[in-house]
Amino acid sequence: MRRRTYLRTVGAAAATGLLAGCAGDSDSGPSGENTVAVGPDNQLVFEPETLTVSTGDTVTWSFETVGHNVECDPSQSDYASLPSGAEPFASYDGDNRFETNDQGTTWEHTFEVAGSYDYVCVPHAAQGMRGTVVVEE
Repeated sequence: MRRRTYLRTVGAAAATGLLAGCAGDSDSGPSGENTVAVGPDNQLVFEPETLTVSTGDTVTWSFETVGHNVECDPSQSDYASLPSGAEPFASYDGDNRFETNDQGTTWEHTFEVAGSYDYVCVPHAAQGMRGTVVVEE
């Protein structure tokens, strides 16, 4: 392929990708779907901090760095809250609240009850690593 043709093709593909990224829902996660990045760029954040989904939708947390987890259990954290009738959830098994997920892994939860879910990363909740999923009918 000639250099000019190559540059034109690569430039068009890059522009298309950038525009597609801009066209997504501002409440959606990094992949444009119901995905939340956990600890992107080694920061103590969930990105997006607030995600809006519909009842029955599944949210995927993508662990971009080590040392993080997801917990939404008001009996365990003052920062967590659930709508009435919703079950608590966590990315760890059992009672090991400080168990973290490996970098590059994902964890999913399906939301069946409408309302607002405030969740935390247990090891970093006091440092402000908190997020919200708003579930609409």
